[in-house]
Amino acid sequence: MVSVVEEALIRGRFITFEGTEGAGKSTQIARLAEDLESRGHSVVSVREPGGTPVGERIRDLVKDPSLEGVGPESELLLMCASRSALVRQVISPALEAGKIVLCDRFF
Repeated sequence: MVSVVEEALIRGRFITFEGTEGAGKSTQIARLAEDLESRGHSVVSVREPGGTPVGERIRDLVKDPSLEGVGPESELLLMCASRSALVRQVISPALEAGKIVLCDRFF
């Protein structure tokens, strides 16, 4: 049996950009999105963590330098919560609709 995400991948395309901070991922995603859209493709751009209202709040929390006492396990669970929302609310529906999803990081 094919999962919903696997089935969606058959219809749409999922492209992820990986690299360190400042490597130019966002710049390249914007350029590719513009090029693909000019060719008539429907494109959705997202980032990890983030991409949804709850994901953006988690992103702010994880990146907050004043946050102390959050262990690696807690940070991992926050990242998983952000990813779950992103896949369920944005990525899967876009792929099922045959769109191209460009993601700034996705491990």
